Amino acid sequence: MRVGRPRKPLEMQRGNLTVISMERRKNEEKKVKTGSSQLSRPSDWLIDEVAVKEWKRIVKELKKINLIGNLDRNNLGGYCNAFANYVKATNILRDQTFYIDRETRNGVIVVKNPMVDIQKGYAEEMRRFASLCGLTIDARLKAAAIKTDKTQEDITKKFGNI
Repeated sequence: MRVGRPRKPLEMQRGNLTVISMERRKNEEKKVKTGSSQLSRPSDWLIDEVAVKEWKRIVKELKKINLIGNLDRNNLGGYCNAFANYVKATNILRDQTFYIDRETRNGVIVVKNPMVDIQKGYAEEMRRFASLCGLTIDARLKAAAIKTDKTQEDITKKFGNI
């Protein structure tokens, strides 16, 4: 498994790549494609219209690069629900301060607004789901690299180290 810096698409590479390296990267990018027929309609368990709109926006964009598929459906729905909840928390925070006064036996103390942690939690959830369903370029290219490594191993087993 590869470890290191986040991967970039071949078009974004600036260093000198050998012909073999370029072909390998093209092959990696092609190998993460799956069918996408189940993505034509948003999941019926999305929590609100914000989540449905986000679903449609993301599917439209990811279909352009042909890297989203049926296997991403549940993670994509989870991302959209987290996004909708993040928007709700952000809208609530718009009218509040980040710190609030809390009465105690000893008087009033200033504490962090609990909505800040709720918003942060949904942002973290969005990042996790984004990575799982390939919304980040790094996630998509890592998946391609793993699949290409397996193909290379199969070729080497069959034909030797050419």
